[in-house]
Amino acid sequence: MKRYTVTLMILFVCAGLFAQGEMDAIRLSGGDLRGTARGQAMGGAFGALGGDVTGILINPAGLGVYRSSEINATLALNTTPVKTDWQNTINKEGSTKVNFDNISYVGYYPTGNMSVPVLNFAFSYNRLKNFNRRYSASGKGMNSSLTNYIAAITNGIHYEDMNAVGNYDPYANRKIPWLSTLGWLGYFINDVSDNSYSGLFSDETVSPQLNINERGSIESYDFSLGTHFSDKLYLGFTLALTNISYSMSSYYGEKFSHSGNIGLNNSFETDGSGFQFIFGGIWRPVDFLRLGVAYHSPTWYTLTDYYQAHTTADYEGVDPDNTWAKTPDDAWTHYRFNTPYSWVFSAAGIIGTKAIVSVDYEWKDYTSMKLMDNEKTPKADNQYIQDDFRATSILRTGFEYRLTPQLSGRVGYSNAQHPYEKRFQDGWKEAVIVGTVPHFTIDGDVNYFTAGIGYRFTPYFYIDAALVYRTQKDDLYSFPSVIDVNGNFIVDSKPASVINRSYKGLVTVGYKF
Repeated sequence: MKRYTVTLMILFVCAGLFAQGEMDAIRLSGGDLRGTARGQAMGGAFGALGGDVTGILINPAGLGVYRSSEINATLALNTTPVKTDWQNTINKEGSTKVNFDNISYVGYYPTGNMSVPVLNFAFSYNRLKNFNRRYSASGKGMNSSLTNYIAAITNGIHYEDMNAVGNYDPYANRKIPWLSTLGWLGYFINDVSDNSYSGLFSDETVSPQLNINERGSIESYDFSLGTHFSDKLYLGFTLALTNISYSMSSYYGEKFSHSGNIGLNNSFETDGSGFQFIFGGIWRPVDFLRLGVAYHSPTWYTLTDYYQAHTTADYEGVDPDNTWAKTPDDAWTHYRFNTPYSWVFSAAGIIGTKAIVSVDYEWKDYTSMKLMDNEKTPKADNQYIQDDFRATSILRTGFEYRLTPQLSGRVGYSNAQHPYEKRFQDGWKEAVIVGTVPHFTIDGDVNYFTAGIGYRFTPYFYIDAALVYRTQKDDLYSFPSVIDVNGNFIVDSKPASVINRSYKGLVTVGYKF
């Protein structure tokens, strides 16, 4: 193999050398159940009810239902055990964290105008998604290697274009994947000819090990206005300002069945902010029935990624002291991203003075996600988004029963479909990754089972508690497969099964005045 020792210390990396892909887009587009303990205990099905901050998050028209001001806060304890199964090798890990899920204020303002009798205002802080998760996967006897994948995506590139010589920086070449350059400099691939490469081994198996630690959250600061007309038609509007903070560190290693090993370490962060508009209406044709509809615009984000990776290699024929390769220090890139838009249709029935039944149906179009550079020029990855993703349905149902004038019991259920086209989910289409992070997750459907109670100490002071059990089964790939034009696998990456079972306990304390 031909190599040159890297002697150039790169002090500056221009933005835009490291792109974003479809798997980055989907990670930033999801969400969890949100709102107060009462709302989450009812499966988040509050789109037509109003009178609770959860309802305002789904449909701001629910703000017009309020007849008093209110302040409340929700504390949540999250436990996220994760089990992985990779070729019958089981790993279990998990984490526990306490957060404020929601803090809100609702202001009730009568206008004295018969046409518009109230103009209510609300401000709320909401944690939309937790990224906190730590998990690992390991296996034996895998027939494909990360080195095979790197060789496949590097074919057609001349080796001299991946060498750092003099003032030439191969990472600044927009035509060369960063993982190709890192793999070449780290002795992960062999040059068969000037423009053709192979992985390290083809006649043995590897034992993979993948460790991932994710942290961060998506948080929203919502400003809402709502009113009603004759207590029949309720209208509302929300401006949501959203922050993203995500960090990931990972290690992927392979031990070869004959001898030797390789390793790839990655660190990755995403920070940024965006905004979103929500418009909603609720109609009450009769006293016991409420019907709602709401439109959630995309969230328009401006984001920055920070990243770094390095390799290790130790096998016959190389000196491990000379195989350590690293991407440039302090690498970053700015870009823009639009999340999917969605529509929410809701219905709620008030049964006498004791019971409430509520249901929400949300339609969310993941094909509408868009990645753009900082000048708002669309990226080529948007075509992959349209080909590999689909619109999905989210169903939320809830029931509340007043056991006594002070005590209420609640149960709920929610199901969110996965956003992938079938061939992509089943592994028959290549996932397009960018940068130096080869691993990715294909998420499965999400199910929530919820329950809770609420107690009113006085007409003004109350406390609610809820338990949320969340289940999801995902496929974890250490690197993508590579498929030729005839549908044959050049590299066949086998996924690990990831079982996510999270438990969340919530307590909301509120005061009406």
